[in-house]
Amino acid sequence: MTLVILGALWLFHYLGSGSDPLLGLFPVVVIFSSALLTPDLVEFGPTERTRVSTALCIAWPPMLAFAETYRQSEGNSSALFSLVALSLVLLLFSIHLLSFDVNSKRWRALSTIVGFGLAIPIILTNSNPTSWLVIAVPAIFSSAPLLLLKDGLEGDRRDFLIRLKNVERRLLDINSESGPMQQPISLLKKAREEGMKDPERGLHLISEAENEIQRTMSFLKDLVDIRDSSESTLVRSEGITGSKGGARRIFEDASEEMENGSLRSAENKFREAKTMAEKIVTHWESATKAISEAEEALGSEEGHLVGGLRSSLESARKAMEEEDPEYAISIVSEIPSQMGDVEDLMSRANRSVMEANSAISSSEVSISEENLKRLDEAREAIDSGNASLAIGLAEGVTRSIRNEKEAKSSVQRALRQRKSIEESIPSGQTRSAWMERLEKVESLASNGQWEQAQESINDLTRDLDSFASKGLEARKMLEFLSDDWKNLRKRLDSAGVPPGNPQRKSADGSLSKSEVELDRGNIEKCLELLEEADLAMESLRRFV
Repeated sequence: MTLVILGALWLFHYLGSGSDPLLGLFPVVVIFSSALLTPDLVEFGPTERTRVSTALCIAWPPMLAFAETYRQSEGNSSALFSLVALSLVLLLFSIHLLSFDVNSKRWRALSTIVGFGLAIPIILTNSNPTSWLVIAVPAIFSSAPLLLLKDGLEGDRRDFLIRLKNVERRLLDINSESGPMQQPISLLKKAREEGMKDPERGLHLISEAENEIQRTMSFLKDLVDIRDSSESTLVRSEGITGSKGGARRIFEDASEEMENGSLRSAENKFREAKTMAEKIVTHWESATKAISEAEEALGSEEGHLVGGLRSSLESARKAMEEEDPEYAISIVSEIPSQMGDVEDLMSRANRSVMEANSAISSSEVSISEENLKRLDEAREAIDSGNASLAIGLAEGVTRSIRNEKEAKSSVQRALRQRKSIEESIPSGQTRSAWMERLEKVESLASNGQWEQAQESINDLTRDLDSFASKGLEARKMLEFLSDDWKNLRKRLDSAGVPPGNPQRKSADGSLSKSEVELDRGNIEKCLELLEEADLAMESLRRFV
């Protein structure tokens, strides 16, 4: 900010002075340029270093030109000395900053020439020839030697170019014989781009290209052997199949890849073609034999299961068309044994139908229309080759008839004990409901519905057992409370509680009614009355 203010003050002073524009504006330019370069001095990195050093190279020649102009105009000697000293300091700093290598020195020369170009208009204000010498001599001695400076790598560049041409010529000869080599070409292209600047790097890239050429040639030799081996196997497989197939197409694609320089891709495809051809050579005859055996095993058989095996056979034929005999063998090799399993299954289905038919013929119970229909469906399933369905239907019929027979025997055995069942039925209002259930069992039995009759008689006997168990528990509870009431009644008499006491009357009445309900078979009502009696007795115990 200080430099900017200083430049502004100088500019305002010049505008009112009427002096030479060049002499008035040049300090302003120097001050403002210094202000712009100040941030670069704070962060003095590679980029900032280049900008500052370039500015120094451009600045010192005009400074020297101004010093010469002051000298000719017999100006202040202190100002003259200051300008010369400043020009010398700028020169020394530019030399210090741009002396690392040949390129930096050449850049210093070019920047200095620009500075001398800016100094020429300043010298033109003075026609003295001596002034031109003051500017020309430093210009020549500070720039010309640097422009003619060499980096000492000319011999290396010459060796690099000679070796590059030899390798490129060798690569062209190889490419004309065996196709392009992509990697060596790429390395040589990179070497040509970088070698003139860095011959050592270029020679290294050429060495890598030569090594890559050597590796490629060795690999190419191996690839030729792989191709010949693949082609030999391919010819044998085509002799077996009698036609060219997918392996030949892959082989031709590999040959094209080899001609185009894609050697790795060509190797993979040659190996793939050989693998396919080897499968044909190894498995074709076995697959053909397996398919013939499968066809012979299937014969003219039809049906659901045989249809699935025929689908497998068609898949095997399709695999042979696609030149995959190994897969075809895996499909059809088990068909003969599977066909044997089918025959065993069909034999079992026939036996199941015969057993069901025999069960129907020898059955003492009436056969339902549903079982007859299922037996017909089983026969149809055998005719269609669906042995599993036939077995399921036939065994279901046999099982149904057997269950019907067992149900008949069970119901008849239970009805022979009708008297015992009637004796276990309670008397009273509920007896009629129990008798209706027993008569329903007899009705179902007389109609030949033995399984339903068995289910009904089982439910009846189970409910009677449950009723008897509950009745026994209620009887025990009644006897217990009756005995307890006898003892409690004596104690109440001793305590002076009269028989007319409401609670005594309630307990006595509940016990009497519960016994009546129990005899009638009303277990639930009996239990309710016993609970009332127990509560009344509990209240009476407080009086004794």
